[in-house]
Amino acid sequence: MDLSNVKNRSGYLGGTDATLVARMGEGLQIQLNHFIRLAVAYEDLPRRYMREVPKTEAMQWGHDFEDYFFEEVAPDWLPRIERQYILRRSMEGLPALIAHADGYDTAQGLVLELKFSRYATADVLDRYKWQLQWYYFLGAEKVRLIHGSGQLPEDVRIAFQSVKKDAEAQQQLMAGLCRIKEIRPRIREVAERIEIKEIAQEEKNESKGN
Repeated sequence: MDLSNVKNRSGYLGGTDATLVARMGEGLQIQLNHFIRLAVAYEDLPRRYMREVPKTEAMQWGHDFEDYFFEEVAPDWLPRIERQYILRRSMEGLPALIAHADGYDTAQGLVLELKFSRYATADVLDRYKWQLQWYYFLGAEKVRLIHGSGQLPEDVRIAFQSVKKDAEAQQQLMAGLCRIKEIRPRIREVAERIEIKEIAQEEKNESKGN
């Protein structure tokens, strides 16, 4: 897989897609925006068809917390922890499946997922349930949530929480991926219609300009 595509979400399904996959596994009625995301994952459509995700202050806090944790709290972990590690799994008929771990101990198969949030740790676990279970689906042996809260860098509180592998959640993710495979022809059809419509609109605009 071309890692240059990791940031633009083209050519793969990742942790941010895990909730969609899970919802499809329980019978989600698929909307146009879901088809577009899947078409980009299959590279039937280019990335420009998806809405840009605006960078927020909360996202910046998350990045700052990662740096703070690894550089100030646990620098002695770094020799055995690889930051920004990509887990991968291939399944026939599907885009590449990846998970972008904040930290990964290859010796233990341990994923470290860092979240900086004002919510309670239990709420963070629930909020990111599918992303955390996605790591297991892609082969992680252990997953640990590192939850930061408070004020960076003066008053940071950190909670550590091991995440258990949920067998039912794993089955639901598999069901969602099987459904994606089943609707593959429909995804391609929607992508073709979108591109045909855009081409027609461009030709119309050109004729008006002339």
